[in-house]
Amino acid sequence: MNLTELMERIPHLREILNIVREAFKDYDDPAHDISHTFRVMENASEIASREKCDLQKAIIAALLHDIKRPHEALTGVDHAESGAEYASGLLPTMGFDISFVAEVSKAIRSHRYSGGLTPTSLTGKILQDADRLDAIGAVAIARVFSYSGKTGTPLHSLQFSPRSSYSGNSRSSINHFHEKILKIRPETFWTETARKMAEDRYSFVVEFVQRFIAEWGQI
Repeated sequence: MNLTELMERIPHLREILNIVREAFKDYDDPAHDISHTFRVMENASEIASREKCDLQKAIIAALLHDIKRPHEALTGVDHAESGAEYASGLLPTMGFDISFVAEVSKAIRSHRYSGGLTPTSLTGKILQDADRLDAIGAVAIARVFSYSGKTGTPLHSLQFSPRSSYSGNSRSSINHFHEKILKIRPETFWTETARKMAEDRYSFVVEFVQRFIAEWGQI
């Protein structure tokens, strides 16, 4: 379903889109820019449609899930928590009822997989799945190297020994794949739709990493 069709079906979607665009207009993060938000929205739309779930909740949660990420970059405040609070204040002003607002806000609060919170609603599971899908596949590879280019992280390291847990940074781009990306396995997704979507993306990343190391010629 394209954006025009979604705006016809979902109340206040155009207004929310404008709010999101304004929030990201000066934010410079190639891994979590506004295009990431739109890809998560597309993933959420596909999952919700196939799972026959509430499309409106899934789309709005996806659009607002990173709304406070630029603020986190400045203050260090967890964007999942502050984003949930923001949604709780914004959505009632648009006429959304209490139960709708509560479910969307809880979904945003628990969307960050590394935060360790388990989604308690189907909307929350769809959002977390949609967000994690953007961390595997061809676009995910581009995100890793775009971010590495910005931060000056080397492509590879002769001291290749990926840590067992991801701490928020990696010694090299390829280490990052082993420390985080390759742990986003298809079977770890909540919905059957997302698991199927993840299979091809995950296989592509595995093949890429194997070929990269083979062409690099050393570990």
